[in-house]
Amino acid sequence: MLYRLPVLALLSLTLFIPLLPNHASAETLVIAQLSDRPKKDFKQLRPMVRHVAEQLRSVGVTDAEVKLFSNLNDLIEAVKSGEVDWVTETPYSASVLVAEAGAIPLVTKWKSGQRHYQSLIYTHKDSQLQSLDQLTGKLIAFEHSNSFSSYYLPRLILEQQGMQTNEVKSAKQDGDPNAVNFLFSRNEKNNLLWVHKQLVDAGALNDGDWNNPKRVPPGLKSELRIIYRSEPYPRALELVSPELNPAIAESLKTLLLNMTVESDGDLLARYEKTTGFAPLPDNLSQMLNEIYSTSRSWAE
Repeated sequence: MLYRLPVLALLSLTLFIPLLPNHASAETLVIAQLSDRPKKDFKQLRPMVRHVAEQLRSVGVTDAEVKLFSNLNDLIEAVKSGEVDWVTETPYSASVLVAEAGAIPLVTKWKSGQRHYQSLIYTHKDSQLQSLDQLTGKLIAFEHSNSFSSYYLPRLILEQQGMQTNEVKSAKQDGDPNAVNFLFSRNEKNNLLWVHKQLVDAGALNDGDWNNPKRVPPGLKSELRIIYRSEPYPRALELVSPELNPAIAESLKTLLLNMTVESDGDLLARYEKTTGFAPLPDNLSQMLNEIYSTSRSWAE
């Protein structure tokens, strides 16, 4: 498979967080995530998994552990084998984990305070671009190949509107005049700067980044213009391994759904600025199947 994060070396970081002395029947709850910034992500995941492990002692959980992966293939194998119990991811990675590792979605996560998010396609304010159909023969920057809002979704939208897409390796490479050409900026900062400097014709970000002045400073935003907003999609999902004890999985689901800003505000804020969890939408299975089948066709 070709699902990889853009890092120079593969990383699998394991951090063990003891809660109680080990016993023969002890269960260690392992949370995992794809990461290219392990120190920051460890700090965000550690308090939550420690808290949950403490709350689930009645169903046999005695320890907590954080594992961070730079490679989706490695995470797939870890979830499939039961090495990892719990994963927090965006819809794109979740779709692959469900299809290839048998991961089971539990709840949706309001990451960064967002229940849902949208993909935005934007351009420089002085650009002649006004609509998506004018992107044929142009160059758009996506973030990276594992991004749902800044790769999968905008590319799908373009193709659903009858446009072909074509990857190029650099802005200097000649593109296909009959397709929307794209390349990867690796992060939202480059995405913004490339559009602002008009190195590319358009870029793609999610509305959470767009509305965050720390990500998109007002002075820079004033030089840019949105030409398309997607329909809203779940911001993130909490999933569990098919090997996880069902009693633990059900207890984890109940615990998460009962968390509120009023009762657990500080803990939620440290967990990727989460503001709550919600039951799965009725169309989730269909949505994840569509995401996976489309991404598979691109990888072939």
